[in-house]
Amino acid sequence: MFAVFLFSLVRDIYFPCSTKSDNPLFVENLQSRLEKQAATVENHEFISALAIGKRDFSQKFRHDLAITGTMHLVAISAFHTGIMVLLLGIFFKTLLFFVPIRPYIKNIIMFFLKIAASAYYFFITGASIPTLRSLAFILFFDFFMIFGSFPHPVFIFFCSLAAVTLLISGSSLSMSFLMSALCVATVLKIWRVIPKSLAISLICVSATVNHILLVVSPALSGTFAVAAPFVNFFVIPVVSLSVPFVTLAQFLIPFSETAARFMLETADFLITPASFLISYFANLAEKTAVPIVQVPVFVKIIFAASFFSALYFRNKIKYLSIAANVMAAIPFFFGIFSTDEIKRSDQFGGKAFCVKESLSSGRIFFDKYSKNPTFNTYFLTNIERFSAECGITEVRSVHFPGKLTEKQESALRKKIRFKNAKFYSRE
Repeated sequence: MFAVFLFSLVRDIYFPCSTKSDNPLFVENLQSRLEKQAATVENHEFISALAIGKRDFSQKFRHDLAITGTMHLVAISAFHTGIMVLLLGIFFKTLLFFVPIRPYIKNIIMFFLKIAASAYYFFITGASIPTLRSLAFILFFDFFMIFGSFPHPVFIFFCSLAAVTLLISGSSLSMSFLMSALCVATVLKIWRVIPKSLAISLICVSATVNHILLVVSPALSGTFAVAAPFVNFFVIPVVSLSVPFVTLAQFLIPFSETAARFMLETADFLITPASFLISYFANLAEKTAVPIVQVPVFVKIIFAASFFSALYFRNKIKYLSIAANVMAAIPFFFGIFSTDEIKRSDQFGGKAFCVKESLSSGRIFFDKYSKNPTFNTYFLTNIERFSAECGITEVRSVHFPGKLTEKQESALRKKIRFKNAKFYSRE
């Protein structure tokens, strides 16, 4: 298995290519038909993401998902594929119930039917890395079950990771692969030890996953979503009601567009409260999002290694790992390792730079803009990410070419990082 990882890593480093897979033509046709039906419902952005993996979100919806820590709901992963496989299992068992063959043969037939259905599901949902990883995990588990073997879930998890890196070029270096691996490795361990209460389980899982995602949060949003466990507690149960109907639409679209549309409309009705809750809690989440900064790779490795050591080991090693994890988390909230006093922005095409003045404070200058950059949610996210790159958690001033409106100033001040910032212009 290690050899597979090593081969994939060398291939992805020296022969880089896109992680996007080409869909078969008939699947693209089905996607177009399903997209056409999804476009008619009210929450079409949400439904399209779940149905065909299309994530052409509006600026506001993308921002709300990111700031509330609910972006995972539109990434087709274990949550969605688990529901799909469960539905298929019930369907196939019903079909084969009256067939006079041995149970062992039935299990083999069901396994190959699941492989075919999973391949179809993988392509129609956009052929993403998290989808393949979760499908591979489930299919590996079923494969071992046929032969009466019950390997440790962590072993199956590594098998699924190896399958993804081998089948999708470039996946071993992708952000989605890293996030998926971190989240699933966390859930596999804590699911057996958390309280049986569904409410407490949701909060515990969300909080723990949110903690390990601190590794990638500086690059994704530049903030740590403190409110994510709270928001997920309300949103996940609502979304889980709609996913089965989206799944039915995906498998009905080859036979009847009318039936698929009915399923999507039902899913849309059920998912409406989730859309409302995400939008409603976005303002609260934005005000409580803690600014964080980029740290060197070795700090991220120590943070992740100590986190999983604390989960998987006991006694003294566990306590030492917890202490190491806390120590490794501190640099994310203070610019301890950021030594550059002046840094040009990758987020704004080199048209802005930052000046770091103390441990965690600094200033931002938009010096190569003739007029103010377009002020929207993309800009707000990018300026947060740029501040994280610079190692700044408290922005003292931002220097624009032109004067900001009161609305624009208010939007920036909602963020903790810019709460006490002063805004200057060249005019």
